[in-house]
Amino acid sequence: MAENLKDVGFLGELWQQIRLVFYLIKDADVPIYLKILPFAGILYTLFPIDLIADVVPVLGQLDDLTILLIGAKVFIEMAPPQVVARYMAQMNPQKSATVVEGETVDLSPKVKLIEGETADDLVDLKSESGKKKGFFRR
Repeated sequence: MAENLKDVGFLGELWQQIRLVFYLIKDADVPIYLKILPFAGILYTLFPIDLIADVVPVLGQLDDLTILLIGAKVFIEMAPPQVVARYMAQMNPQKSATVVEGETVDLSPKVKLIEGETADDLVDLKSESGKKKGFFRR
């Protein structure tokens, strides 16, 4: 169980983003004008004119990679949230339903409801009204 909770890392997150982009491109609920963003990033990568020339050893490739990642991230952020949530739950079923076990604590005596009144006053009112309307009287 603990290995499922590990951070997937940069490459795992990158793979999830790629899969999510493909799912969102195929979905009919995502507007067509948003679907242009990932293709614009790919077109920029293939186009010979860049902000930083590809002749520069590392910076040219990082420039292209950055544009692709930003295009994918903006596309995911602008897509309808319910569609993104549906595909994220589909890709990560173990994270979609998490049960948290714990202990309940009664904080009602410490809560101030109305200025000058506390939850104790409310409990007293509930107990008085419960005595009058109960089905089984003793």
